[in-house]
Amino acid sequence: MRYLLLTTMVMGCALGCATPGVPPELLQTHLRESQRWQLQYEEEHARAEALAQQLAALEAALEVERLERAEAEQGRQALNEELLRAVVRAEAERQALEEHNAQLRVEQRELTEMHEEMSDVWFESALLRARRHNPAPAPASPAGNASASP
Repeated sequence: MRYLLLTTMVMGCALGCATPGVPPELLQTHLRESQRWQLQYEEEHARAEALAQQLAALEAALEVERLERAEAEQGRQALNEELLRAVVRAEAERQALEEHNAQLRVEQRELTEMHEEMSDVWFESALLRARRHNPAPAPASPAGNASASP
């Protein structure tokens, strides 16, 4: 902006001071100088526009990066919460399995005891049946045993 102002002032002075006594070379010099300043201003303006576009692109990229980081943080928090829930569920299942295992051990001991009792009952029952079907031999006389062995 200051180049434009300076150029306007120079042009104003050049036009305002143009009198029949001012040599045309001086006016040409002022005109070239103002054109040079105008070109320099336009180049600076174009460069400033390019920098503004680059800055806008960088700000957009930075915003995208912020959004991605926020999304990643939310994902991380969600995963941590899910992991915590999974740990709690696993701990509850482990406790339930331990209780079930303890119950199974108690039932196994009870079954083992019942099996032993059933074995004893079966053995006694078989012994009684054997005694009923095979009456006990009459006690042999001692004389019979002596004659049987010469």
